[in-house]
Amino acid sequence: MAAELVQLYDTVGPRGVGALDTARTVAPITRSDERLLPVADEFAPLLAQPGIVRGSVLATQGPGALTLATALAAEASRAGGWTAAVGLGRMGISAVAERGASLDRWAFVDHPGDATAEVLNALIGSVDVILLAGSVRMAAAHSRRLRARLRERGTAVIEVAEPGPARQHHGNAFSPDVTVAVERAAWTGLGQGHGRIRARRAEVVAAGRGAASLPRRAVLWLPDSDGRITPVRGAISTVGFDRPAPVDLSQAGVDPTDPSVTFLPQRRAG
Repeated sequence: MAAELVQLYDTVGPRGVGALDTARTVAPITRSDERLLPVADEFAPLLAQPGIVRGSVLATQGPGALTLATALAAEASRAGGWTAAVGLGRMGISAVAERGASLDRWAFVDHPGDATAEVLNALIGSVDVILLAGSVRMAAAHSRRLRARLRERGTAVIEVAEPGPARQHHGNAFSPDVTVAVERAAWTGLGQGHGRIRARRAEVVAAGRGAASLPRRAVLWLPDSDGRITPVRGAISTVGFDRPAPVDLSQAGVDPTDPSVTFLPQRRAG
């Protein structure tokens, strides 16, 4: 399997080629009979079990979906596991590092193109977590076959919704078992057209099938002013959010036209 993975990396993109040496030693971190992959403590209130179930599919949606997915996967790499990002060329290496992930255990396949099903087939069972762009589409037959392989080999998938106004949801490559969605988000540090973005406060809701059918909520800094994902202490899920400030955030990677994104006003001294 590792040889097959290396051969695929030779054809799928520059960051995939950069992962060639480490890809030769890809191996899941735990035995297949260990059902859960670890997650950071801040995500415990959101998941029905204290980790990501092997062979399952999660989906992240809303503002900060990529940050959320990266943070969910980071603990597995810190524990010695492998993560592969597929179709996420917009993912920055520094952002992965800021989430606390171990970069020497991440592989990147930026543009799988028509080889998506073949790339996923090689990765399943060779890595612990796959982050998959929500824009990826596959034939139904490929999706069913790969979903069965996920369950058999114990690799988990986190599908990441596309950002911006064009991120219309037309269905996932895999039907998710759990969807983790940022329902509302607010950037702090901004005044009326001035100030610096310091942190993003987000209300996150997780719901899905079976044990996850009852929605679970948490209010998180996504991230806080130090770049970490942490709970908002003392917060409740029905917090009030102010109207957007009229500022241009395009250089910060923020979509100000997204109706679910608002901004907390900057507090003035005195």
